[in-house]
Amino acid sequence: MKQLLVLAFFSVLFWGCEKIVAKDITAETPVLILPTVNDTVQLNPVHFKWEEMEGASKYHLQVVSPSFSAINQFVLDSVITGTDFYFTLDSNEYELQLTAQNGGYESKTLAPMKFWVGVASSAGSGNVVLTSPVDGHYDNVTFQNQFSWNAFTGATSYEFSIREGVDFATGTVINTATGLSTLSYIEPSALLEGTYFWGVKAYYPGGETNYTINTLYIDTIVPNDPIASLPLNNAIEFNGTISFSWNNGVDQGAVQSPITSTLEVSTDPAFGNIVNGGTVIGSTLDIDLTTIGTYYWRVINNDDAANQSNYSNVHTLTIQ
Repeated sequence: MKQLLVLAFFSVLFWGCEKIVAKDITAETPVLILPTVNDTVQLNPVHFKWEEMEGASKYHLQVVSPSFSAINQFVLDSVITGTDFYFTLDSNEYELQLTAQNGGYESKTLAPMKFWVGVASSAGSGNVVLTSPVDGHYDNVTFQNQFSWNAFTGATSYEFSIREGVDFATGTVINTATGLSTLSYIEPSALLEGTYFWGVKAYYPGGETNYTINTLYIDTIVPNDPIASLPLNNAIEFNGTISFSWNNGVDQGAVQSPITSTLEVSTDPAFGNIVNGGTVIGSTLDIDLTTIGTYYWRVINNDDAANQSNYSNVHTLTIQ
């Protein structure tokens, strides 16, 4: 027991000494060597290099596109023990931040520094405008794999690329087509359920634009059939506001398109005379039923990818 106490004492003492000897670097700022400010890097992987800071044991490197004030992609967020780091980046506009760290302190953060990869900053003449499918579009198995964009003034050709994953920069390349002279492209690869990023850039005499990137979601899974819940089948309610609820289950697909539920209330079981209802994102809806009589209600689900479920079971409701 005495030996354990002695060991614990020296462990605490060692930890305290380590913290005491850590140099205070809070007033210092890392010095970047590569890439230089407003540099255009033509080689991949990109070489990041900075001066070694006395007292620092690691460095926090962050890279975004196109800037920290308007982040489209957060492409790199790594803690590095050395002063050199290599990372592959697409042709695009970027900013980086760098912070030095040790066991007890953190330096000032190197202010965001602009650089380009494969695209000269002098391009500055805008980017290609994508037209279809629009950014964030959901589609299903009926999608025809056709992509289109507007003409870019002075363009000699276009490059199309589509990737699957969490972002364009790190996604798995499905296909890249270069030397395109048209303003549309039909992707020959089958797009299965998943999240895709597609981009187009223009080449013109003396340079090229950045990629313009849109997100596309392919959802091939039909929404679950809703299950009517309340009011219970054959329930009797007083006329007025009636709360309807149903169970939509859990979407099992890789892409979970927003689901819209449509409630139908009819005076006949074949739903030939729908007298009330509504559409809602969710699984509850309040409906005013003031006329005494017998009603029938059911629900159907549609998602943003144009997939449709079957109708729910039908409940009978008597209003008195």
